[in-house]
Amino acid sequence: MSGELSIPTFCETGAGLLLSVVDLIHQNVPKSVWDMERLRKSFGNRTVPMILADGDVMAFGPCPDRTLVASAVLRHHGIRPTIVYHERRVPGFGPSTAHIAMEIVLAGRTWMMDFGSRETRLIEGSYYYNPEVEETLALERFDLTAMDIDLMDITPNQIFGLVATENIDMELKFDHYAKQARRYSGKILEDRLALDKSHSVYYEL
Repeated sequence: MSGELSIPTFCETGAGLLLSVVDLIHQNVPKSVWDMERLRKSFGNRTVPMILADGDVMAFGPCPDRTLVASAVLRHHGIRPTIVYHERRVPGFGPSTAHIAMEIVLAGRTWMMDFGSRETRLIEGSYYYNPEVEETLALERFDLTAMDIDLMDITPNQIFGLVATENIDMELKFDHYAKQARRYSGKILEDRLALDKSHSVYYEL
């Protein structure tokens, strides 16, 4: 894949297709640690071709870019994922933040595809979280392909603009990411894949 977006056609179906999409995302947009200048300029502000041309995503918040690229790949295969937008706050951890994931229905089975910072989850079932740990500020589901939106010409921030509340302070969020960047472990750059909820590092959530 390149910035010109030559999307491959996979021969797999069902879970095999979804695994191929995840692998494609891991290989073509690996996680990297950004400095504050790049955070302010690029985070959430790139289209799919721009993301692929740059060839990476921000390690501490990979979900917007990876989800957008994965949505474009799935649409190429005739699949219309439901986008899950989740504004949340974990008391004592950091500022309020927004997370984005997908629910995908294939052959009557629902899958969650979630590109988190600590791992990617491809787990059968709907998007899940623990309300006892995460205080939900907003939770919305919508179908981008049903909204007459060109996935090649939209940025994550424009998607967020459709549903975001006023709870997210981007300056606090950028400061939080910058603090994480100053003391990060190399493990944040790894792409762990969880296929079962009980083996996920987010199991407690």
